Amino acid sequence: MIHRTREIALPALLVSGSLVLASLQVGCASQAAQADTQSAAEIAPPSSTEAAQTAWSPDELNQLVAPIALYPDALVAQIVAAASYPTEVVEANRWIQQNPDLKGEELAKAADSQSWDPSVKALTQFPSVLATMDKNLSWTSALGDAYVSQPQKVLDAVQVMRQRAQQAGNLKSTPQEAVTTEGQTIAIQPADPDVVYVPEYDPWDVYGEPLEYYPD
Repeated sequence: MIHRTREIALPALLVSGSLVLASLQVGCASQAAQADTQSAAEIAPPSSTEAAQTAWSPDELNQLVAPIALYPDALVAQIVAAASYPTEVVEANRWIQQNPDLKGEELAKAADSQSWDPSVKALTQFPSVLATMDKNLSWTSALGDAYVSQPQKVLDAVQVMRQRAQQAGNLKSTPQEAVTTEGQTIAIQPADPDVVYVPEYDPWDVYGEPLEYYPD
């Protein structure tokens, strides 16, 4: 069961409120292209050669995305992109801890002045998400690797897990979120375009049959 949510102002997320999960395909392509042109001094996601060395099975991908598959589309997009920059995730989380008084638009402006990838900057508005990614850095790195090397399969895994949760009766529209289905695609959007909620749930039981997930 999805227990409770956290309210965040969407304009400070630095992404469009209309962003949908399908746009990850565009993001994956541009991210991979950027990785090829970044200088050695910059923190880059795994190269296509490095990423190709890791082949993720469908079950492994399901386990990787299970902790975030039921997040709103826009937030999922930022998380998988930011996971390609694990070092920056660590830096951003420590920066957040060192600047606890920064909130809202002030926080967004301060984060924007940093040299991190835009996806990492966006996640500064979600300190609990950043903290989780930092705490489970091996999972973050694995998710980033999968995002770079197998973007479509990551998308497929998100949809598989959403379908499982829906079939188990644990993914429905609420006053906070609108869950819509078009064909085989399940979209999760904020009910209020100005506010996004971060769901808190146990991947072990929300998908029906008990699931071994990463991180556990």
